[in-house]
Amino acid sequence: MSSNHAQHRYHKELSCHCLRPGLHAPMLVADYIETALNVAKNFEQQRNPLLQEFYLRRTHHEIMNKMCDPLIHNAIRKQCLEQLYKPLLALKRFYKVHNNTAQFLILEREARILSHEFNPF
Repeated sequence: MSSNHAQHRYHKELSCHCLRPGLHAPMLVADYIETALNVAKNFEQQRNPLLQEFYLRRTHHEIMNKMCDPLIHNAIRKQCLEQLYKPLLALKRFYKVHNNTAQFLILEREARILSHEFNPF
């Protein structure tokens, strides 16, 4: 995916409005994460680690926020929980390359606590 196309498709928020959330939730969440990771990958290729980290963290926090929001349909919340590993693995790789594993451990701990607290299952 080209960088202009990826940035054009990227939305600041995960869209939670669809006619059939039970059916479309996996695709909706996966598409949001894939687009955000492609934007971050483009910034990595441009050697811009600040924007790369920004997009990775923003994606992680957006998925976490939707997972914890009780006003969001349960199908979308479940998919956010099940696909949370994608931005977490990208952040792990980023922090490992930049020798900042302590920052990743903080994010991982936060994700672990919130996923147990707001588990939609």
